[in-house]
Amino acid sequence: MNEQISAITPSLWWLTIPFIITLFFGLKMLNVRVSHSILKSLTNPVFLSIGIVALLLVNLKLPYSQFASHSRLLTWLLEPAIVALALPLYQQFMHIRKNFLLILVTCSIGIINATLVAFVLSVLFAVPSQLSASVAALSVTTPIALLVTDSLGGISSLAAAMVIFIGLLGALFGFLLLKLIKIFNFEAQGIAMGTACHAIGTAAAIAEHPKIGAFSSVAMALSALLTAVIVPLLYPILVSTLL
Repeated sequence: MNEQISAITPSLWWLTIPFIITLFFGLKMLNVRVSHSILKSLTNPVFLSIGIVALLLVNLKLPYSQFASHSRLLTWLLEPAIVALALPLYQQFMHIRKNFLLILVTCSIGIINATLVAFVLSVLFAVPSQLSASVAALSVTTPIALLVTDSLGGISSLAAAMVIFIGLLGALFGFLLLKLIKIFNFEAQGIAMGTACHAIGTAAAIAEHPKIGAFSSVAMALSALLTAVIVPLLYPILVSTLL
């Protein structure tokens, strides 16, 4: 068995860029063909791609360190992908400028609420302080979450995993939940997705409607800036007050 694993390991490149790109676009084509709203959410190509690659790594007992090394290009492309979200922002700039102050206040309330709920749950379940700090800044894109988590003394790798998980949940069920509670306004949907579900949610918002994607983009960007300011100030206050 060990000989088989060692034979697979040198060729690990096949599971990185070529396989991931082919898998993603194949799943994307499948997702486009699905019309049912629930099935469309469950066949989200990002969600399925992560699940399939993770299963292959675990079942074939492949070393993650080598997989990460081979897939650095995709990690590097994360930042340009976030910058590319500026296109729908530019296209809807006139609408956004009129509502900028409202968006700013809404994003601030969303960040405070997310941090407060995460902290209260941590207190109720008596989790260790390091774990509590790790879930304090999850309503933001991964690079900002890592920086804030490190500054609070949390576990950055756990924060990164939780941020991705929340983004996937938002992409899967965000619009279903918004429609269930009868929120149909494009601006409100976009701000909710961008504030709570960051980049993955914003990608789903762009696929839903350009205007929703534009508001989601600006909410995601503002939330990143606001989180870096609000959470490091709010978290120590919560610790000193509730603990």
